[in-house]
Amino acid sequence: MPDDSSSLTDEMPLPDEPDASDEPESGERPLARVRYGLGKELQLYPDSFNVALLEEHTETRFNLASIRRMILAPGDPNPSKLVLMFELDDSNVVIVAEGMSNVRDFRKLLPELQRVAPAIELDPPDMDAQLAQALDIRKRSLFGCYGVVIGVCVLAWVIYLVVAFIGSHAVH
Repeated sequence: MPDDSSSLTDEMPLPDEPDASDEPESGERPLARVRYGLGKELQLYPDSFNVALLEEHTETRFNLASIRRMILAPGDPNPSKLVLMFELDDSNVVIVAEGMSNVRDFRKLLPELQRVAPAIELDPPDMDAQLAQALDIRKRSLFGCYGVVIGVCVLAWVIYLVVAFIGSHAVH
């Protein structure tokens, strides 16, 4: 039976009104912070990884020593919304964040995590390269979407001009 100091996760309520510094009561600032969704935040501290749900005023804390592997998978209906999971020492897999789309800040978190806790395995091993690829794919898909919208607008404008030209030259 693990004692209180070695617990894997701790649910802690957050204060109703966070102070301006947005820091925990100990005054310790996170090494890296990833904000995603509405009121959700991943925070990396030297000894723990916190998942803060600011709207629900709850925080889940994972001790870095109890995390064996960090798994990042694409979301099921939308691959650009990532699912972050931890495999813990007791072989349980916990879903930490679903629908995370802040890839840029998550890429900043990875080197800090490897510096603070080098024993944590990354799955996939080249997670940073895959995240860079995900950013590139997202950028390309947005350009494709914008191109389709602009193309449809131009096509509608050309059809309007043709109809207006034919209508103005029609015999009444």
